Amino acid sequence: MKCMTLTMTLLLLSGCTAGPRTNEQSDINRSTEDRLVSDVRMLSETFASRNANDRETLDESGRWIGKRLWSMGYAVDLAMVNETNPQRGFNVVAELTGTTRPEEIVVIGAHYDAEVNTPGADDNASGVAAMLELARRFADSPMDRTVRWIGFTNEENSNSVGGVMGSFAYARDALARNDSIVAMMSLEMLGYYDETPGSQKYPFDSAMAKRLGMDLPDTGDYIGIVGRFEDRGLVERIGASMRESGRANIVEAPLPAMVRAIWRSDHGNFWISGYNAVMITDTSEFRTPHYHKPSDTIDTLDFERMAGVVDALEVAIRDLATLNEDE
Repeated sequence: MKCMTLTMTLLLLSGCTAGPRTNEQSDINRSTEDRLVSDVRMLSETFASRNANDRETLDESGRWIGKRLWSMGYAVDLAMVNETNPQRGFNVVAELTGTTRPEEIVVIGAHYDAEVNTPGADDNASGVAAMLELARRFADSPMDRTVRWIGFTNEENSNSVGGVMGSFAYARDALARNDSIVAMMSLEMLGYYDETPGSQKYPFDSAMAKRLGMDLPDTGDYIGIVGRFEDRGLVERIGASMRESGRANIVEAPLPAMVRAIWRSDHGNFWISGYNAVMITDTSEFRTPHYHKPSDTIDTLDFERMAGVVDALEVAIRDLATLNEDE
C-alpha cells in the first residue's frame, strides 16, 4: 500500500509507521461488550456530529479510529478520497499482511460518518466498533492472506453530495492497482434487535421471497449476510463460518441485484469495481425505528448480541484469510 504524507494533526502517526504493539492494561481486562460500548459511546456521543455539516468533527473521528489502529501496532494510512479537494475527507486504512499469499486481500470495512441530525450509534458506530474489536484480536496473528481494515468516510448521502463516497474512491483505486480482493465485508449496523413477532420487514414482498425459495423470519433477532446472486458462494461460506461459532443467529440473503436496497452501503462500490462483497447487517430501517433519527442512541443497542456477532465474524475472517487445501 502506498504511504501518503499526513498533513492532518494526527501526531501519533508518522507516515505509515506502525505503532507500538501494546494495549493499555485497562483495555485488555475489559470484556468485549465493554470495549464495544466504549467505542460506540465515543463515536455517537463525543463525535455525535460526524457529518458534512461538521467536517472537523467527522475528520477528528477518523483520526481517532486511526489512533486506535496505530495503538494496536498497525501501520495506518489516512487516504484522501479526493486529492484535489482534501476537505472531502479520508478513509482510514490498516492491514495485516498475509504470510503465504499477501497479494490476496480480504477487506473488512465500516463507514464512520453519520447522517446529519443523528448520532448514529447503530448507523454506523456499531460497525466501526466491531471492526476495531476484530482488528485488535487479529493484530498479532497474521494469516495466509492479507486482511485490510478500512474505515470509510462519506457513506451517507448528505456527506457524499458534491464529492465522492470513500468506498467508491477506494474500490476504484483498488481496481486501478489491480488489487486481488478475494472478499469484502461491509459491517453496516450490527446493534439493533427486536424479538417481537412482526418486527422484521423486507424491501420486497413475501411472494418474491417464496419465488426465491427463501423462508425469511418476521422477527428481528438475527444478523443478515446480504449479497447478490453472484455472491452466493461468499454469502454461504461466511454464513457457515459464523454459525460454526454458535454465537449469533444468522440469516443468509443472496438476492437479485435488481433489489435496490441491497446496494446501500460500501460493499456496493466494490460490486461496481468487479469484486465479490457482502453486507453484514441488522437490516437497517427494515427493523430499527431509529434509522437516521436523533433517537439512534447507544441505549437502543444490544451489546450482548453485538459481542456474539463479533465472535462469529472472527471465525469467518479467519476462514476467509486462511488457505484451504483446494485453494
